[in-house]
Parts: sequence; structure tokens; C-alpha cells
Amino acid sequence: MSQKVKSVFRRNQAATLTCCLVLLTRLYASALEIPGPPTAPDSLRAHARYLASDELTGRGVDTAGIKLARDYIAREFARYGLRPGGDNGGYLQSFDVVTGVRVTQPAQLSVGGAPLALHDDWVPLGFSASGKAEGELVFAGYGITAKDYGYDDYEGIDVKGKIVIVLRYEPPPKDDKSPFRKAPQYSNHATLRAKVNNAREHGAAALILVDLHHEGAEQRELISTRRSLLRGGNSLVAAQAKRRVVARWLETRGVALAALKEKIDQAGRPASMALPGVNIALTVTLEEMRERADNVVGIIPGSDPRLKDEHIVIGAHYDHLGFGHYGTVDSSTEGEVHHGADDNASGTAVLLQMAEQLARADPKPARTTVFAAFSGEELGLYGSRHYTNHPPLPLTSAKAMLNLDMVGRLRDDRVTVFGTRSAQELHGIVAEESGKLGLEIRESDGIGRSDNLSFYNKKIPVLHFFTGAHADYHRPTDTWDKLNYDGMNRIGALVLGIARRIANTTEPLQFAALPTRLSGNEAGEVPAFRTYLGSIPDYDGDTDGVKLAGVSPGSPAARAGLREGDVIIQFGGAKIQNIEDLMGQLSAKKPGDEVEIVVLRAGLTRTVKATLAARG
Repeated sequence: MSQKVKSVFRRNQAATLTCCLVLLTRLYASALEIPGPPTAPDSLRAHARYLASDELTGRGVDTAGIKLARDYIAREFARYGLRPGGDNGGYLQSFDVVTGVRVTQPAQLSVGGAPLALHDDWVPLGFSASGKAEGELVFAGYGITAKDYGYDDYEGIDVKGKIVIVLRYEPPPKDDKSPFRKAPQYSNHATLRAKVNNAREHGAAALILVDLHHEGAEQRELISTRRSLLRGGNSLVAAQAKRRVVARWLETRGVALAALKEKIDQAGRPASMALPGVNIALTVTLEEMRERADNVVGIIPGSDPRLKDEHIVIGAHYDHLGFGHYGTVDSSTEGEVHHGADDNASGTAVLLQMAEQLARADPKPARTTVFAAFSGEELGLYGSRHYTNHPPLPLTSAKAMLNLDMVGRLRDDRVTVFGTRSAQELHGIVAEESGKLGLEIRESDGIGRSDNLSFYNKKIPVLHFFTGAHADYHRPTDTWDKLNYDGMNRIGALVLGIARRIANTTEPLQFAALPTRLSGNEAGEVPAFRTYLGSIPDYDGDTDGVKLAGVSPGSPAARAGLREGDVIIQFGGAKIQNIEDLMGQLSAKKPGDEVEIVVLRAGLTRTVKATLAARG
């Protein structure tokens, strides 16, 4: 090789090396910029597609599919190498769940001694008391008392010891001041609980509901008892009869049922009346249905000898509505598989991905991380409440809980995060981690009504991640193909980044109670409520009354002296047996109203007065 050729070769070799160095430098600089996470791994899609498949039958607690989902999650935890955190050295943490009620004998509705056909002509309401009632019929319109509006179906009639017939739903609104609403956004006056409670307060012996709404669709008239969880029951026997049956009763007294409804709707005034001579005998016997359910719990021990005895919890519920008998927003879809892809196969899939990523990480976080897939959330936070009452690790060592519920529909890079004010440090951590991923965070002052609430009630800082409501919510159409898997991957990166920050910080988070104003239904009060009490219910379905997990600082409840552990048993003179009773009474009040509240505290009754505030 000539000297000239060697010189050209050396120059080309140097140029080539320079180009390589420039390329490597650019790649390194690009890596330092830490772009957003890559395209969602196939595992996310595989997890969600299986969990939301027809084979898993909607993952209802009373379906075979929930067991398939449970076993799938447990196998994944084992494959990743997570330490079992359940009962008896396994991954499963078992508990009982009320899944509904069934009608048992004796059960009879008869007129003049002639019995009607159960399920064909009539059916008990699922939250009826078990018992007997007999007496004359009284037609009580829609069974509504709205005195502030000057409407009372019970005015001028005596229903004490009698059986009232009431119409389903409510009259159409006549003006902007009306407390009634247009279908399907009915007011609280239209709820079955409100009607039964109102009949009870007026001294009725029993209530019979009739539905004139589903004209020409007789098969949809009767409400299945499977749509009720018998939450505390009511001290009133209650049933529903088909319109043809009730119409026949009224015809014997020369009254047309449809004409009565039309008269009320047109005039906007009650048309209640006694129906002497029509004697009814009603017997109802209901029995709770219970199923065994399981949380799936896996643990990754911390790496720091000083901090590993402390832990954080990352959770998501894996149950859904099954065939939609309880919880569906469209009763016509009962019996169909409610797939629950967003709610909450999405959160479960992200939970599994995070567990795998953290199990393979080196080094592991300083504090221990517990991954918990909860069951029974849709029926009332059963799984997370059982976990916090029977924790696999001491709850005093739990420093935070991060919850994923409905994270599959990311739109416009926006994520709603509840609970950022449950510890002073959380806002900054969430803001910094979301900024790295280009996510826009919408913070809520509230806590959300998901499994994180069970931990908040134990004074543990919480975050709840949510990508928003949509038209498929609690419908069969919530399917795996509608999920945004790249969005789920980004949310997983966000939660994992936040979890690492909390798990590795030297000083643990300090719990803080929520601000005075809660929005939406975060305090267990429906979004349309104008009034605000500030009570934080425990959602314990086994309590007769409403047990308080706490009260918001500075709220009407706090100023009245209510506190954690109190059980509200009366509100404004009305008996309170469950959260629905309290919601109904709150909806009937106005800001500025002073109400007398009776609570049980340490076994003794205590009466306080609270001045309700406007919801901010």
C-alpha cells in the first residue's frame, strides 16, 4: 500500500470515528433527556383482554369468572417472584361478601284471600323488611313529600296501619323551582328508598310499588331482588306488583290507575285517595346471599435495612358487575356480560405490569411495597375494608396507598388524581413525576369512593388515579378494544415513579385530613346535593345507622361536635338505617337549615345540632 493511499485511509478512518463519536454522543444526550415511556408492552393488552373476556363473565363476585381472574393474578405474582401476602402463607386473603338477596317462603300477596303468582304478578322489593302486613289500600300518588315546594302525596289521607300504593319515579317538573327532574336524571324523591322511608314515616304498614313507565314492556316492570344488597333493611314490608294487577284493584272501586297518574302529571298536584273495601295481605321473607371472595396480595421486601419495615400499598380492584344484576346503569342489559375493561381490568393490568417491573428492578425501593388486587369493591369496598382490618403487614407501618381505578381511557394527556392533599408532600411529587411524562394532572379536593377510601379512613395518605367517566361505564360495552394501552403505560410509569419517590424518601409522608369542601360524591353525598354536612362515612354495610370514619375540618359536622366513630341514627327527626337514608335526608334540606342529629357514641345516644352549609 502506497504512502498516499495510507494517508487517505487514515483520513477516512478518522472521519468515520468522528461520525461514530458524534452519533454516540447524540444518542447519550437523547437518553439523558428521558423521553416518555415506549409503546405499551404487549403484556398490558394481554392482561386486560383476558380479564375483560367473555370467559371471565364480568368478574362478578358471584360468578365463576372472578375465580379465574383471582387465579390469574396470583399466578402472575408468583411468576414475578413476589412474596405471598395472603392467608396461611398464600397469595389469597379471603372474606365474605353479601351479593344480593333471595325470596324464601313464606312469601304471599293476596287480595280478598286470592293469592297472586310470585314473580309473575308481584315480587318483594329487595330491601324490604321480612314480615307480614294486612289492611286496606290507599293510593298515595308518587309517595313523595316535598313540603318546601308545596307538594305532599300524603296530605289529606290517613295511611296509618294501611297499605299504600305508590307510583314509580316522580311527576315531571313544572318550573325551574321544581325539586323534580326529567328522565332519566330523576331527583332523590324518585328513589325507592326515599319512597319506602316516607311511607314508613307516615305510619304505613306496607308499600306496594307500581311502574307505569314501561308501557308495553311488562317483562321489565318488576325489579329483581338481585338488584338489592339489603343494606340494613327497612322497618317496612315492601313489594312491587304489575300494573295490570294494581289496575284491576282500582277498577273495583271505579278508579282508573292510568288516569290518576295523568291527572297528577298534568296538574302538578297530588291525587291521593283511600280505597275502602280493597283488603290486601302481604308476607315477605328475604334471605341474604353470601359468597366467599378473595384479595390477591404480593409483597416486594424493601432494600434498606432501616426502612424495609415500613411499606406502601399499590392497589386496584379486579371485580366488576358480572351479569349486571347489581350496579348496571341500564336495567335492560341485565343478564348480559358486563366486561368491565376500564372498570377495572385497566387498573389491574397496570398493577400487574408495575409488580413485574418492580420485581425485576435493581436496586429495589428502600421501603417494602405491597401489591393488592382487591375484590368486592363494586359491592361496597369489601376487599379493601377487610385488608385494612386484617392487614398482612402492620397498618401502622403503611406510609401511603396508591389506587388505580378506571385508568384505561386517557384523553388529551389528562389524568385526575384524588387525594393529593392527604399529605402535604404529595402535590409536589405528583407534579414533578407527571411533568416528566407530559401528563396534565387534574387534582381533586376529594378522596373518591374507591378502595383508597378504606386506607384514608385509617389516616393513611392516599392517591387515586382516574382517567374519567364515559358512556360505557357499568354497561356491557366497556370492552378491552376501547382501552388506550399507550395511555395505560404512561399512567403506570407515573404511578411507579411516585411510588419510588415515596418508598425511597427518608422522611415518611404526614397524613392530613381533607379540606372542608368536598366535591361530587366524595363524602358519600350525591353530586346534585346543594347541602353539605362534611361527614365521612365508613361505608360499613353491617352497621345499623351510618358510622363515621371522620369529619372534614371546619365543616358543619365538625362544628356540631360529630367525630370519628359516631353512628348517626337520626337526622332531622328521621330514622337513619344506612347511607342511603342519610343521603335522602340531606337532599331534602337547604343550606342554612339547622338539623338535629342523634348519634350513638360509645353505646350512649348523643344529640347535636348542625347548621348545613352550601356545597362549594
